[in-house]
Amino acid sequence: MNGLFQSMCNEAVEELSNGNKGWREVDANILLMACFGMLSEHLTNRIAKPLWWFAGSVSAGVVGYIVKIIIS
Repeated sequence: MNGLFQSMCNEAVEELSNGNKGWREVDANILLMACFGMLSEHLTNRIAKPLWWFAGSVSAGVVGYIVKIIIS
């Protein structure tokens, strides 16, 4: 489902940015889809980066703990 939504947002952004129409002349559905697509991409990147950092630190801690147990 995310692939379909992403392709619709990409098409809307493409149609909006081709330069034939400004944001005032373009259809409201296209403008809304383009804005929502850009917003969701921004929020996904803003949330996903700290989660990856957190997952990396937790996994490094778990590996360190397992190595400590094996060495001890």
